[in-house]
Amino acid sequence: MFVLRRTKITQDMDEENNALSYLFWGGVIVFIIWAFIFNNKPDTEYIREEFDNGKAIEMEVDDSITRDNWECTGDCSGHDAGYEWAEEKGITDPSDCGGKSESFIEGCEAYANENY
Repeated sequence: MFVLRRTKITQDMDEENNALSYLFWGGVIVFIIWAFIFNNKPDTEYIREEFDNGKAIEMEVDDSITRDNWECTGDCSGHDAGYEWAEEKGITDPSDCGGKSESFIEGCEAYANENY
C-alpha cells in the first residue's frame, strides 16, 4: 500500500510539472510570435532638404504615391517637374528624391515608385 501511494504522488507531481512545462513553452512561443509581428517593422526613411535661410523640409518617404494618386492643388506643376526630373535622372528609389518643395519631392517619388 505504501508503494501504491508513493507512485500516485509521483504521478501527480509529473502531471503538474508537465502542465507547467506546457504553459512555459506556450508562453515562449507566443512571445516569439508577438516579437516577430510587432517588432519586424522597417525603419521609416525621411527626405530632408535644408535651405540657406535655416529652414528645412522633412518628409517621410512614400512608397505608395504614383502619378495617378498624388494630391496637388492648382496646376500640379511642382509634381510634374519632380516627376520629369526623376525621369531624366533615372531615379528608381524614392529615398533618392529631394527638392525645394513637397510637391516636387512627391512627383519624384511617384516616378521612382512607378519605375522601381
